[in-house]
Amino acid sequence: MRRDIVIDMSEVETRAALLEDGKVVEFFFERAVELRLAGNIYKGVVENVLPGIQSAFVNIGLDKNAFLFIGDMLLDEKRKDVKIEHLIRVGEEIIVQVAKEPMGTKGARVSTKITLPGRYVVFMPGMDVVGVSHRIASGEERERLKRIVERIRPNGSGIIVRTAAEGKSIEEIREDIESLVRLWHRIQKKAEITTAPALLYQEASLIYALVRDIVDESVENIWINSFFGYQKLRDFMESLVPHLAERVHFFEGRENIFEHFGLQKEIERALSRKVWLRSGGYLVFDRTEAMTVIDVNTGKFVGKKDLQDTILRTNLEAAEEIARQVRLRDIGGIILIDFIDMEKKEHRRQVVRALEEFLSRDRTRCTVVDMSELGLVEMTRKRVRKSLDSLLREPCPFCEGEGRVLSLETVAVNFLRKVEEICRHTSSSVLGFVVGEELGGYLASEGERFLQNLQKLYRKEILWKVSRNLPPRRYSIVGVGDEEIRARMQEVP
Repeated sequence: MRRDIVIDMSEVETRAALLEDGKVVEFFFERAVELRLAGNIYKGVVENVLPGIQSAFVNIGLDKNAFLFIGDMLLDEKRKDVKIEHLIRVGEEIIVQVAKEPMGTKGARVSTKITLPGRYVVFMPGMDVVGVSHRIASGEERERLKRIVERIRPNGSGIIVRTAAEGKSIEEIREDIESLVRLWHRIQKKAEITTAPALLYQEASLIYALVRDIVDESVENIWINSFFGYQKLRDFMESLVPHLAERVHFFEGRENIFEHFGLQKEIERALSRKVWLRSGGYLVFDRTEAMTVIDVNTGKFVGKKDLQDTILRTNLEAAEEIARQVRLRDIGGIILIDFIDMEKKEHRRQVVRALEEFLSRDRTRCTVVDMSELGLVEMTRKRVRKSLDSLLREPCPFCEGEGRVLSLETVAVNFLRKVEEICRHTSSSVLGFVVGEELGGYLASEGERFLQNLQKLYRKEILWKVSRNLPPRRYSIVGVGDEEIRARMQEVP
């Protein structure tokens, strides 16, 4: 599989895209005004301990206190069954690492289980475990790496061997571990002399993280449009993967690099609710508070054989695209997929296997539950960062994120009801209103007779004007009175 990376670097934002066989599968963003928090290590102060949910809130210096669950605390065998109120107390200073970014109204989720990623290993101080990435397929290589790490890891610390360590020598792995141990010692020393709440360690910049976590022999080209960034990227490559440094290229084109590679359109598609498949079928993505629901439809695809063959082919194509879209949109949490109903059990198994195979390329952990009789598949994907939608968009201020607004007729009825209530309860003779253009158009065609009836019934003069300064379906009361209201209505532009 061929992979490429495209980086668009500017003063306000750095964004990057990972392409696999020419298709974009992941986006990354780093903004100057909103730095990433996941991976940062803080010295915090315990603000609240909540025995009822075995959790605590920790002040780490952000707008919202961070959430610490007892299951995310580093505990030895003697303290594993101890309740949280006996482990920490209000006012205590502790070292924590951000495991999940703040999302919506929730603050960051933190852990006392520190993890420091390197090029070849992840160092975990205080955790006596050894693991090897499941992406290393060879059983012999996995055993070799495990033996190496068992020999050289520091006492009382854990090591997870990363995929990039495949084929590496004991010297290369030892050097990576030693650099991470030195980093941890620097963090500990800083914690000793720093007053909480304080930042002790900031996760590496996006460009460095891309080189550390993604770049390997499968990456053929890395394009970047900033010469300063190009030099910085070359330095990182020379330090971590010197034999791949020549694959970095400076993009000199006049147009935006994302526009040149067609990535801006891919961002727009990834924010769309509907995604078309090559066959003519389509996917619909709906996000709720609890989960993301994906619906599969045949759409324009009618097939060439029988109905079940058409459904199977649509579902198989959908499985591949769903795996890509989940990565692209960075969807986390519970995901419910409504595949088109299939009569044959073998077809269902085939679709689930295909989904699992395509999801295996995802760096974020995914778990797939078997398909139900109704064609529903439940899956989970670890939530670490904000989704693409949460990062780039915000709830509509008019519908408050509902995605639906009151119909024009309903808005007009509410307006006319309000006018009648005022007529009923005032002794004044003149009422003045301004309305938005859409509401004004409806009143002129459908509502005028109701306004005339109200004038006759309550013996009032009702004056209204259309204002372009108002939102299309809003209205505003100019005033209720007598002659002075006529004068004020004359002044309305």
